[in-house]
Amino acid sequence: MAAHPVYGVPVISDNLAVSCLPSGSNKKLNCDYRLKTAEPVLAITASGDDKTLSVSNTEHYPWKDAVTAILLVIDTSDPARQNIIDQNKKDIASILGSSSEHHRIGLASFNKALSLEVPIGTSNEQIKTAAERLRAIGQTTELYRSVLTAIDLLGKVKADRKSVYLFSDGLAEDTAYFHNDVIKAAKQTGVVITGLGYPRSVALSVALQTLRRLSDETGGQFIEVDRNLKLPEAFLNNPFDSIDNGGRFNIDLSSLLNGRSKENFIINLLFETDTGKYQAEIPVSLPTTRTLKQAEPTQPAQAGITPAQALAQQPVVITRELPAGKINLWLWYGIPAALIILLIITIAAFFLIINNQDKKRQAVSNSYKEFKPYAYLVFQDETKKRYPITNTIWRIGRSTDNEMTLRDSSVSRRHAEIDRDKGDIFTITDLGSLNGVYVNNKKTDKQILREGDIIEIGDINLRFTLLPADYTFEEVTEMQNTRAPFTH
Repeated sequence: MAAHPVYGVPVISDNLAVSCLPSGSNKKLNCDYRLKTAEPVLAITASGDDKTLSVSNTEHYPWKDAVTAILLVIDTSDPARQNIIDQNKKDIASILGSSSEHHRIGLASFNKALSLEVPIGTSNEQIKTAAERLRAIGQTTELYRSVLTAIDLLGKVKADRKSVYLFSDGLAEDTAYFHNDVIKAAKQTGVVITGLGYPRSVALSVALQTLRRLSDETGGQFIEVDRNLKLPEAFLNNPFDSIDNGGRFNIDLSSLLNGRSKENFIINLLFETDTGKYQAEIPVSLPTTRTLKQAEPTQPAQAGITPAQALAQQPVVITRELPAGKINLWLWYGIPAALIILLIITIAAFFLIINNQDKKRQAVSNSYKEFKPYAYLVFQDETKKRYPITNTIWRIGRSTDNEMTLRDSSVSRRHAEIDRDKGDIFTITDLGSLNGVYVNNKKTDKQILREGDIIEIGDINLRFTLLPADYTFEEVTEMQNTRAPFTH
């Protein structure tokens, strides 16, 4: 594979993405440009400091030996989304059918972390075979962390254009990685994110804003499926238009640099198309070409003296020696005394830490002894375990950020919520779950709970009770390690 130019951090504005790097002894700029929505560029003009600059060697993409690297990244985090994964497989086959010789494509999946199914540059048939093996089996969605890994993989590939095609519902459960981390990494490596949105439901489609922002801020397209999970035909017919357009050109800086004392300036670019004009401002910072003068010696050189002799004439600072008696007294008395003091301080600090830890454990223990749950949810199975409701807002779902986590594939990540008002009235609300919420065998979106009501969350049945204990069923109270209860 031939070597390909690496462009600078892109400037993204409106429908345009441009990146430039100096070359030719800093007397010209090599620039690459691309439009989010492909359309032919009729003319390119450049200026700086009110001077028109020469634009030459204009070439449209893809040029000879061009390479576009694409990593298809599929969200497999939710077992309830297998129907969407099956649709993703069909869309992948359609996208591959539109690929050309210069495309290098790979496939990855993610839930808790990214898994590379086949590397970039694999044949289309191998990608299709790998896609058929995809299953929605994950439990968490570390979206930002996974996309960062995908960007890192693309960053190691030699290519003129690079893009992550992100198939996702936009939901992210990251706690250590964030949106800005992804944008920074993408711009530094020249990676464009093409967001393909497949929402779980109408209520959860707001999460697609995550994909839209990732696409917009990296200069990519965002495409959303319709209610039948179908991508637009216009995209499927030309899935690479947003990454395979634009081109490259050179800007002559000679007229701008003549007699110039500074190396930092702004180049204004104007791109004209059939539908309008697009502008971009490119900040240019050229390294200084001035030769640094050698530092003058602090003393004039004396004729006939070699460098070694001159060095020998330099003043030398000699540390004054301490009397031997003082050193011996410090060795015999000072150092042992300092060690004894340090040992005493260490022992005192150790007992102080132990004492503080005991007090904290006692305080935590007392707080739990004094706390009384508001109500209980009792499993209607052979275990009869009961879970205390300790917050006024008690969320139930498969995700670990809920107050009550149910590890079952029939349960949505955020399934339902129980709210308690000051009058000890408890109301359960469906949070747009896939399998719904049932109370006493009747499906409900929102309902007040009463003593003994049976709640169905997916395939799990729970009995709602205000009683602190049920000796008839000999239930065991299961204290979950969730968030600390709020004080009311």
